[in-house]
Amino acid sequence: MPFFNSLFGPTKKEYTVEIASSIMPGAAVGEILDGRLPQLNTDRLFLKKGEVCHYIDKSILMKEKTKKSFSGMGVGVNVAGITLRQGFMEPEELQYFEQIKGILYITSRRTIFEAKSNGFEKPHGSLTSLTSYTNAITMQYGSTHYCLIVPNGAIAEDVYNIIHKKTL
Repeated sequence: MPFFNSLFGPTKKEYTVEIASSIMPGAAVGEILDGRLPQLNTDRLFLKKGEVCHYIDKSILMKEKTKKSFSGMGVGVNVAGITLRQGFMEPEELQYFEQIKGILYITSRRTIFEAKSNGFEKPHGSLTSLTSYTNAITMQYGSTHYCLIVPNGAIAEDVYNIIHKKTL
C-alpha cells in the first residue's frame, strides 16, 4: 500500500522507533536463556552492598505526551463605526510519544533507567506487573507505567522471572 499512502497519506499514525544492536554480551544472554543470572560489571552504577547487575542494554523510554492547541474562525463587520464580530474556537489535543534514549540496568534489587532526562530507579519489591513483547517491555509500579523499547523483550522478562523465583 505504499502507492496509496503516497497519494492519500497514511491511514493511521505511524511511529518509528530504532534500537541499535544489543550491547548485552552474548555469553550473558546464553546464561539467562539457561536460567542463570550473569554477573555483569559496570562502572556507571553505584551498586549497594550485596547488589549485583544482571542486565545492561540500550533502551528507549516511550513517554506519552499531549499537545493542546486551539483552532478557530471568526468574521467581523464594520457598519457605521460599529464593529460586529462572530467566531468560535475549538480545542485540539494531539497525542504523541516522546522517545527518550538511555540504558536499562536490572540488578538483583532494582530496575534503573539511566538517561539525560526522565530516568528512574525502582525497587523490584514495588513491581506490580510486567509484560514483554518482541522488542519492548512494559512495567507497572503502582499507578505508574513504563514502556521501554529494548532489543529483546523476552530476555529482560526472563531476568525478572529468575529474580522473582529466587526471592520467593
